[in-house]
Order: sequence, then C-alpha cells, then structure tokens
Amino acid sequence: MSDVRFWRRRWVRRTTAWTVTAVVLAGGLFWVSGGYDSWRADRALDAACDGDLAAGAVRELFDGISLSSSGGWTDRRHCTVRASDDDTDAGLVLSARESDRRTVVWDGSGYDAPLGYNWTGSFRFNPDDEDTDEAQAVLLLSCGRESGDGLMITADADLARGGFDDPVARERLVSVLTETATAYARRIECAAPVGGRVKSVGVTTTARDYKPVAAATGSCAGVLDGRTAARWGVRTATEIPRAPALLENCALGGLRGAQLYGFTAYYGPAAQEVHDERRYARRDDADDRETDAPNARYSMTARCPGANGTAAFQVDTLHDEDNPKFAALTVDHRELRAALRRFAERSAKMHGCEVPRAE
Repeated sequence: MSDVRFWRRRWVRRTTAWTVTAVVLAGGLFWVSGGYDSWRADRALDAACDGDLAAGAVRELFDGISLSSSGGWTDRRHCTVRASDDDTDAGLVLSARESDRRTVVWDGSGYDAPLGYNWTGSFRFNPDDEDTDEAQAVLLLSCGRESGDGLMITADADLARGGFDDPVARERLVSVLTETATAYARRIECAAPVGGRVKSVGVTTTARDYKPVAAATGSCAGVLDGRTAARWGVRTATEIPRAPALLENCALGGLRGAQLYGFTAYYGPAAQEVHDERRYARRDDADDRETDAPNARYSMTARCPGANGTAAFQVDTLHDEDNPKFAALTVDHRELRAALRRFAERSAKMHGCEVPRAE
C-alpha cells in the first residue's frame, strides 16, 4: 500500500512539474513572439482618449493592423492612434475643442458631404484625389441651448490599406467619431443630443458634379425660380444633400457647370472664422444693406442654439478659372439679395436658428 502511495505522489509531482514547465515555456514563447506587446497595446487601445475611444470601431476601421495609442483629451485635446509597425503608415487623430473657437474647417477644394441621421457634421473625402486612404470627419455637439455652447470633434484618418472610396470605410470612420464624441460628451456632462447610426456616408462634391438647376433637391433647391435662372443664364447647380453641416454650399452655374454664383452657410467654428475675417478686413460690401455692393458680395447672420453659434451666410459672384468668359457679366443685385435670403432662411430653419438678418 505504501508503494502505491509513493508512486502516486511521484506521478503527481512529475505532472505538476510538467504543467509548470509548459506554462513557463508558453509564456516565454508568448513574450518572445511579441504577443505580450500586442496584448498590452490592445488593452491600451481600450483605455485610449481617457477611456472614451470607440476601440471596437477603430479595430474594424484598421482591420488587421496592430495599433498603439497615445495622448488624451487633457493633452491639448488630442488623442492619437497609430500602427505599431513603424513601416505601416496608418493612423487616426481625434481632437476636441469648444465650438465657439475660431478654426479653419474648409479649404475651398470641394463641398463636404453632410453626415445626416440627425447629426450636424461633415465628411471630407474627394474621390478624385490620389490619396484615397485619407479622410476627415467633423461633428458639432450642442451641450445646451445657449448660442456657442458646444463642442467640435474631428477625426482625421490615414488607412494605409484600402481607401475611403469604399463606403464601408467611410461608415466605419464616422462610427469611430460619433461613438467617441458621444462618450466624451457624456463623461464631461455635456448634454448633447445624439443622432442615429450613420449607414451611408457621401463624398465631397466637386465642380464636376453639377446637375441641371431644375433637378436641384439639396442645398440649391428653391434658391432661384425658373424665370430668374433663365434671365441670369443659370443652367446648372452644384450642391450637397440637404442636411445640417458645418458648411453648406450651393454653386449656380452656366453651361457645362461653369460657376457663376456661390452661396455658403457657415456654422460653429467655421462661422467664427468668417466673423473674424470680416471684423478685421477692409469691407468692400455696401454699408447700406439695400445699396448695391460693388463686388456683388452680400452677407447675413442668424443667432443659433448650441454649437451652431452665430451662423454666417454669404453669396459671391464666381468665375471659372479655366473658362474666364463664363462669368456673371451683369448682376441683378436686388434678386441676388433675395436669393441669399431664401438660401439663408432655409438653412437656418434646418439648424433651429432665428430668422437671418442682413448685415
């Protein structure tokens, strides 16, 4: 009997030793193969942006790429995600700021697509650019009804693999932005209303995306009636879908899309940029709102709730650099002011703003 107990204890000791050895070897292999670093980076991603980052959506966006993160909202309001492999040029930068701060959000290269789905935001991606793996999404969140009380959150991404000409990639980047922004707003006690899941994301509208003016259903719809359009020589429209955005643009043009008149609505930081420029620049506009401006530029403003701030609306006469003969040679100033009012009132109503007034 004692021999049996002896061999049993010996077998147990050997089994335990083998188990410990296997665990140690597995742990060593896990460490040497980089598994520990990957696990640590994965855990860090869940805690990134002070825990606000939509880590699951980020992993879907950068499918198959090992990621690391740095920074937080307290670090200059920037949070960064990048590829762990230095040879892989992929990354994401999220930033947050108060919506009443001046910042440039549009470079004039196209008209960004609104996000829709009850969000106020824009998606910037030009499918005609060579860098199809780069895009930016911008969002305004209203923390209260007081004008200017809100946040602007942006997400700039470089995919490295694939491109944003894929609608799934655009949807995933917007998911990263909306989920992260919602978590951040909730944590800092910003009572921002949230929209729905964005299921379809458009691309930037460029000059080549014109349509017959009578077919306008978005930002250009209703700006000019048919008789006025014919009298002005307006045949085409370049527009974005009708949904709240930081910038809402409409260009009315002649044949083959040659642009003649440009209407723009600015909200949040984009509007602040316009107000500051007008405050410090020499004004060529007419001092009297009923007097014809020599440069045919007219402006209106409207006080808006929350992140929208004080909106700015402008109309300008445009010209086609490639075809300078296609320009607005004569301007009906009274009708141009009326067209701006129609454009501004429709946009302001969509954002819940007061009735626009001429400056």
